[in-house]
Amino acid sequence: MDLKNGLRLRKGAFDAIKKLSEAAGNKFPSETAERVKIISSNGGTPLVVSENDKVIGVIELQDIIKPGISERFERLRKMGVKTVMVTGDNPLTAKYIAEKAGVDDFIAEAKPEDKMNYIRKEQQLGKLVAMMGDGTNDAPALAQADVGVAMNSGTQAAKEAGNMVDLDNDPTKLIEIVEIGKQLLMTRGTLTTFSIANDVAKYFAIVPALFIASIPALQRINIMHLHSPESAILSAVIFNAIIIPALIPLALRGVEYKPIGASALLRRNLFIYGLGGVVIPFIGIKLIDLGVSLFF
Repeated sequence: MDLKNGLRLRKGAFDAIKKLSEAAGNKFPSETAERVKIISSNGGTPLVVSENDKVIGVIELQDIIKPGISERFERLRKMGVKTVMVTGDNPLTAKYIAEKAGVDDFIAEAKPEDKMNYIRKEQQLGKLVAMMGDGTNDAPALAQADVGVAMNSGTQAAKEAGNMVDLDNDPTKLIEIVEIGKQLLMTRGTLTTFSIANDVAKYFAIVPALFIASIPALQRINIMHLHSPESAILSAVIFNAIIIPALIPLALRGVEYKPIGASALLRRNLFIYGLGGVVIPFIGIKLIDLGVSLFF
């Protein structure tokens, strides 16, 4: 701000005001430098003020960390998602906020190109990257990321660069995005797994029934000891007519996702839908055959 009486007031980052003051031949006060360090180490953003290129004080901006955000980042960690805070703040401030918020890593004094380079580096390692931002300088990174989420309070450039806009302005909304995505993948995978496993028992019922006359040796794979070829085929058809409609509610509701890690989820779903998909048809077809055999 330049006043009519010739007074020049400047407010800015520590380095910028220090350079401006020293260029005018003024000494940067050691007390101000110490105050800047204290503010930064406490998680604040120090803005140095000068009058006619002479430092007169420091303004402290304090970022508000939302309650419970650390626990929500812990949920992301359990999902196998690494959280990185990218900020233009100095390293001391960034370190303090990162520790308080519970993020895995941080990048301080980041410029738009730094965000882009970081995202590209992670993508080259085969990772999917989601970026959340609200500023015009976030727009290139939002466009580069696999998933770009712009804050509703952000600039128009950020909203246009992102894939979606978060109306609640909540950075941890990424949790819901990840959970929905994983639930969709899990539902598709479990239904496919169950369907393939489900066919195993049908083969043991139908194949011997179809070819028992021409290949008597196939009787050995009739491990369910079904009553007759006719009852075996009919039982398999009836079971199939029952199990397909029974899977419709699961397909519509989706498989419940729990943040327990990819390996644990894989073991759990293979046990329930893989092993279950093999065992249930054997039991179902045998029970149906016992009922159908009364009519043969």
